[in-house]
Amino acid sequence: MKYLFNYLKAIATVNLDETVGNLTKKTMLKSLSNNRKKIYLSSFACLFYILAQDIKPSWAEGSKQLVADGGDRPYLEWLDPNAYTTAGIVRQNKLKVYVETGETVYLGSSVFNANNNLVDPDIIYRSPFNGQNGNCNVLKVANVVNGDFGHIDTIDKEKLGPAPLAAGGYNPCSFVATETGIYEVEFRSARPLTNPRGDVNPPPISATSQFATNEEQRGGIAAWDVTVAKNGVAQPGRLFTNYIALNLGNNGRSLKSKLYIQTKDGYRYQTDMNGVDPFGFLFFANSRGFIDQNNNSTLYRSANSPANSLSTLDFSGNVRVQRPDIADTTTDITHLVFFNRPATATLNALGIPLTPITPPIPSNFIFTGGTGGSGNQTYIGVGGKFSFNVGSSGSYQIIIDTNNDGIFDPSLDRVLQNPMLSGFNVVSWDGKDAAGVNLQPLPNNAAYSAQITTRVGEYHFPLLDAENNPSGFRITMENPPAAFPPLKDLNNNNIGASTIYYNDSNYSTKNGTTTVEVKLDGTGATNPRNAARGINSASGKHEFSQDYGDYKGIDTWTYFPSQAVITPLVITTDKQANVKGTKSVRFSIDNDGAGTVNVGDSVEYTITYSNLTPDGNTNAINFIINDTLPSQLTFVSAAITSATSGNNITLNPSYSGSGALTNSGTLRVGDTITMKITAKINNANGGNPISNQANANFTTADSAGTVGTVYTDADSAGASSNPPTVGNSFAQTADDGTNIGNDPSKTNDDDPTLLTVSTVVPNPPKLVLVKRITRINNQDLTNNVNGSSAVAITAANYVAAPRDVDDDDPKWPANYLRGMINAGNVKPGDDLEYTIYFLSSGQSNANNVKLCDLIPANTTFISTAFNGLSPNDGVSGADQGIALAVGATNPTVYFSNAADSDRATFYPANSPTTPSFCPNSNTNGAIAVEITRATVFPNIPPASSSGTPTSSYGFVRFRVKVK
Repeated sequence: MKYLFNYLKAIATVNLDETVGNLTKKTMLKSLSNNRKKIYLSSFACLFYILAQDIKPSWAEGSKQLVADGGDRPYLEWLDPNAYTTAGIVRQNKLKVYVETGETVYLGSSVFNANNNLVDPDIIYRSPFNGQNGNCNVLKVANVVNGDFGHIDTIDKEKLGPAPLAAGGYNPCSFVATETGIYEVEFRSARPLTNPRGDVNPPPISATSQFATNEEQRGGIAAWDVTVAKNGVAQPGRLFTNYIALNLGNNGRSLKSKLYIQTKDGYRYQTDMNGVDPFGFLFFANSRGFIDQNNNSTLYRSANSPANSLSTLDFSGNVRVQRPDIADTTTDITHLVFFNRPATATLNALGIPLTPITPPIPSNFIFTGGTGGSGNQTYIGVGGKFSFNVGSSGSYQIIIDTNNDGIFDPSLDRVLQNPMLSGFNVVSWDGKDAAGVNLQPLPNNAAYSAQITTRVGEYHFPLLDAENNPSGFRITMENPPAAFPPLKDLNNNNIGASTIYYNDSNYSTKNGTTTVEVKLDGTGATNPRNAARGINSASGKHEFSQDYGDYKGIDTWTYFPSQAVITPLVITTDKQANVKGTKSVRFSIDNDGAGTVNVGDSVEYTITYSNLTPDGNTNAINFIINDTLPSQLTFVSAAITSATSGNNITLNPSYSGSGALTNSGTLRVGDTITMKITAKINNANGGNPISNQANANFTTADSAGTVGTVYTDADSAGASSNPPTVGNSFAQTADDGTNIGNDPSKTNDDDPTLLTVSTVVPNPPKLVLVKRITRINNQDLTNNVNGSSAVAITAANYVAAPRDVDDDDPKWPANYLRGMINAGNVKPGDDLEYTIYFLSSGQSNANNVKLCDLIPANTTFISTAFNGLSPNDGVSGADQGIALAVGATNPTVYFSNAADSDRATFYPANSPTTPSFCPNSNTNGAIAVEITRATVFPNIPPASSSGTPTSSYGFVRFRVKVK
């Protein structure tokens, strides 16, 4: 049947697609028209504003942005990599710029003829595929206006940018891009080689003062520019870098640059340096800041270097900075530094989403006690595991409210935080509070609360060796994806787009087995010292002075958090339920007798829960077993098969395959209860394992307000194979490597129970359909047509169908298929008879066979086609328009068209009662025939050879009149 249905459905789909296509075109044209109007209006408004204000546009992208807000001039550094590094990072700038084929790139520098020769170029560029690598030797031409080549020698030229775009600008080096992608640009200083340290530091000057344009710039470049233009129009937001090495020439200066940080998950931050005094420094941004090398965890605090040296990776002996010159990993991500807000084209080229990714809300956030624990209870000093699921990566923060004041304060309470990956995550806790002291039980064993939030767009700004910061930083998230969740900062204000975080408190860490005390004290230390709960930076925060940042790594961070999720945990001294659960499954009934597990067969689950000594010494009360069967199984029955004498847990009589399997009861110390669930397989799941797991919820007498959860672990129950033979259990995986909430340190306590079903159907049935025109008006067509001769005897435009081979099935009776595939020319008023032949050509009986055929377009169903003919399948006196024949020995049966007790019905066009098994919509009428019926013709047996048995084949017939 499916072959005929597919053919008819394909025709309907083509017609539907054509209609939808026309509608789509109209909508698109309308949208383009509206957008075009908006573009014209915007362009006119912008042009009017420029003319009215007499503003001279400037196009530069580079040092112009770094000095735009005043303060002192930061020089771009290019120093000897063998002599000048910070934390191992070379103090050289490798800038990146997105360019499209045909666009022009303009380059300029305040340094000319580096090292007084033409061998070492002043500007070097590299194309994405190295097919357009090049360089520029900047020239200074005396006494000629704009005669310089690529030379930026005045503040005005720096502001205006390249002369081709702005009159009065500098005369640039330039090239037209032949490749689309990310180009690299390097600006070389006048003294890049090793020199005494004082000799490479450039002369300090204010941002508004004329800068040096000769070797006095030393190891820096005062002014520089990379401008991309398309059709004579500058394209800002194309220039970026992984890090930028800058030098103000001395201390006592003020950096007021604004830079834009673009995270790779779509968040954009404006970072206002706001007057920091860093001397020479690196500016970069990443996802982790400083990392504790003991356990590769994010430090989430500032770091010190007791050796007063930043030339290595180590601070305090065991901390490293996440370096911007090393490739990203799944957890360590370097963000991008832009000089203008990033252009859409740049973000698209980099694969960065234009809309920030929202943080996933954790699900299944639970605490599971450690050794001897059960559910969310644990002994003093033992701790346990937090676990949760998330749909995407980022970072998490778990705060245990250890002072039990109802406030989750990372500056006071115990904090667990680190990167997270999409999927299941497990976090260990040692049972201690923020001071490293074992957390004690609350009165009456009340529960502590733990809160989790996830974070995306996490941006750390690790500033190395920045001595003074008198006004603090201003960091603003410019594109939050939604309203911030209702979390409070340390001043009890709502967190928001300007919230930043830092922690400059002293702390202890481990270097191997040795405890290391890290002191961050100093004159002018930050106030507050610990802003890990958050503080508004709109007016500038994280300020320090008097060389406080000397040889320190100062970390400031921010992010967009998720909504908070809370779970309870209980600390106990002696009261502990020891609830354990197992679950096995066996192949119980082989309904088809195939000897293998197939759809239609039955399985039986066995669930056992216990609360045994010596670990268990208190009852598990309000105890409920829950089990939701997977969709591939249909529930049949459930029962408690054994229980310890006196146990009061009973079967939930309303259970039908999901939810609570038992009523609430008590699993006493020493109790065991076993239940069985029988189910029938309804889907093979593509041969993939069908997974199921039960869980039990309960409380204890000394922590009645806290619910623990224990999942079942897969039990093979003596099985030796998967799938098993009938009556035996399925073998299970001892540890699948994924933990869902029980103790992750154990391999046998939380694995799901699996079963597999064969996708090979034993002795599958098969029904072959062939449709013919067997009568025109009063003339029966006796032609015998099969697949191999069809083309020769029909019209020239006949195209062979994929199922033509069905005509040639050797199990058809000889000369049984008669009629034509193509009737040729017909005219209005002609009567046509359609016959749909069927053949059971599989290996087993075809059961529950129903056929539906739509009346062809431009024809009308003849409701009286077989009036007066008999037998009538038990109904007489009604219009008869549908015929059914089975084999050669059974008479043809004629059915009424009405929806009565016989096996066939005609449904008029658009009838709401048209059966769901009919293909597509009923727009011209349909016939539906119940070929098999238990009391008349229960099944169609498979044909063993041509025409044998006679009940293995037959036909359905009806007639129409051509309109």
